[in-house]
Amino acid sequence: ALAAGAGLVICSGDKLLGGPQAGLAFGSAQLVQAMRRHPLARALRVDKLTLAALEAGLRGPATPTWRYLHANPAELRRRCEQVAAELAGSTEPVTVIPSAGAVGGGGAPELELAGWAVALPAWFADRLRAGSPSVVGRIEHGHCLLDLRCIEPADDPVLVAAVRAAAG
Repeated sequence: ALAAGAGLVICSGDKLLGGPQAGLAFGSAQLVQAMRRHPLARALRVDKLTLAALEAGLRGPATPTWRYLHANPAELRRRCEQVAAELAGSTEPVTVIPSAGAVGGGGAPELELAGWAVALPAWFADRLRAGSPSVVGRIEHGHCLLDLRCIEPADDPVLVAAVRAAAG
C-alpha cells in the first residue's frame, strides 16, 4: 500500500506477522510523528514485553504462520501424493488435486495461495471431525479436501491414521 502511494498504513501485527497482538503503523515520518504526539498515544502504546515479542518474531526463526504462508506448492503436492499413496487401497477413491488456500481474516482477506489437497469423498468430513484427533477438511465440489499447508510434515502419519480410522 505504501508503494502504491499511501501516506500511512496501519495493520495488525499478530495477523500480519503471526506475533504478539500489536497495532503497527508505517508511512511518512511526518504522519507517524503526528500519531505519536496525539494524547491517545500514551494510553495505546505497547509495553516493553510486547516490543520484545515483536522483535523476537521478526529476528528469530520463522514462525509457523510465516512457514505456512510461504509453503512451497511443489512440496505440498509431494506430501499430498505421499499421503494419498499411503491411503490407496485402505479407503474410497483418494486423489490429489490443485487447491487454493485462503489466508482470510484481516491480514489478507482475498489473498489465495496456490497449493494442493488430498481429495476424499465428501462423507469423510463428518467422520473426520468426530474422530480423535479431530481433522477438519473443507467440502468443495463433492469432495472433502485435506489441505496439508498448516499441518506439520511430522504429523502426516497422524493424518493418515485418522483417515484410515474414519474409513473403517
